[in-house]
Amino acid sequence: MANLPPLPKIEGDIDLLLDVYTHSSLRFDGAPMNDDYGSTDRLVELGEKVLELVVTNHFYLEKPFLDSEQIQVSLPCIDRRC
Repeated sequence: MANLPPLPKIEGDIDLLLDVYTHSSLRFDGAPMNDDYGSTDRLVELGEKVLELVVTNHFYLEKPFLDSEQIQVSLPCIDRRC
């Protein structure tokens, strides 16, 4: 996964920090999306997909290779959001 782009730095962007660490239930209905990254729900969805990619890559490269049943046992909550 060395060819992935670097993670964005958020420590200098106070608006992004507040959006990342503020639960969506605290936002008012109709709150405008940020022009740079969209809504916090979008960030959540993208973050979940990135995590799935990293976990999938780990198991793809894991030696010895695990069969599909072993992978499913290793990841009991990946699709069920436990």
